[in-house]
Amino acid sequence: MLLAQICVGFLFKDLADISQWFIQSPRESTMWVWYNRYLLAFVGLAAFFAVLYFKFKQRDIINNKPLIFLSLLFCFNFYSGMINPHIMMRARMDNGVFLSVEQAAKYYAPNESVIVLEINGKARAHSDKQLLRPHVAGKGELGGENVVMTYCGLTNLGMAFTPEINGQQLDLAPMNQLENNLVMYDKHSGEPIQQLWGQKETDRNNSADAKMREWPTYRMPFDKFAKAFPEGEVFVNDYLVDDMKASFWENPFLAIYDPIMELIFNHAIEDQATSVDPTFPTIKHVDPRLPTKETVYGLNVGDDYVAYTVDFVKSHTKPVNATVGGKEIVISYDNEFESLGIFYNTTGKAVTEIDFYGQTPNGKLPRVETVKAGAYWIIWANFFPETDINRV
Repeated sequence: MLLAQICVGFLFKDLADISQWFIQSPRESTMWVWYNRYLLAFVGLAAFFAVLYFKFKQRDIINNKPLIFLSLLFCFNFYSGMINPHIMMRARMDNGVFLSVEQAAKYYAPNESVIVLEINGKARAHSDKQLLRPHVAGKGELGGENVVMTYCGLTNLGMAFTPEINGQQLDLAPMNQLENNLVMYDKHSGEPIQQLWGQKETDRNNSADAKMREWPTYRMPFDKFAKAFPEGEVFVNDYLVDDMKASFWENPFLAIYDPIMELIFNHAIEDQATSVDPTFPTIKHVDPRLPTKETVYGLNVGDDYVAYTVDFVKSHTKPVNATVGGKEIVISYDNEFESLGIFYNTTGKAVTEIDFYGQTPNGKLPRVETVKAGAYWIIWANFFPETDINRV
């Protein structure tokens, strides 16, 4: 029984996600448990059923009450580490529900912040609320490119990727969180992928450059998205909204389970947004230059990292021009669409006028693909401690 409890205890501690509210598990430990989860599960189950066999053969080997308690503890830890995460965070990798702007107005408030992915004139909007539990939402191509939106509520961050590394297609699903940022995994290879890195754990450990291609994203209110992209698509979580999710008679387990999970997730996200400290006490580096939960627009060009605050950009009457990683960058806040945009300056001169779409008197500018729109400062600075702030 001790062996059984140790095995599932590791599964709970490192893979249950919710356990990290209380337990600070080192990255190395979490990865070791992930790679050995099936071995731990097998040994744990074998040991547990051996206990039941010995109890059957010799009834007085253990009293019933402690056996029942230990059995329930074993089942809870096993379920929490091996089963629950995959039910709790059901990814919509390529089967996400996307509605028209008119249809989505039923589920979205006009001022609800949406994360926008725009490729070749085609656009998709995703709200934090709708993305919170699937974490991964897509339905294949957008503007001729295969893309998927990934989301971490703890980081307040949506990042869009082409789910492919070195020509190998990925099937992404949530794994857990480390240092308050989503860790996904590829169902094909089983390899973990940190959202902020977009890179397989083994590749990063071996200093390989291989990673998913990132696409530009930005934020704006839903009604402004509807104005800017009236033909756009809007993501809706089919196991959240009332007229899509399973009824009690269709699936009684999910009908009871999903609202409970929503309450837990919403509590964690509310705590993250309002508390000075991170919800999960796993942050290694705290940078005092900005308030911990200040939202920043972080970007990098190569190894040069910079973060901008909305208030700083709005305080300038003209676009901010800066150099990042040897590239000329333009940062501008559009009052009409209430959106902060960061663009590559390809004009060869300082930009003094630019609209929401990136149009300038000297041509249209492309958005910077590495922008992390509205991420919490404490998490951005933890992963990229060398970051500059509000560079001009």
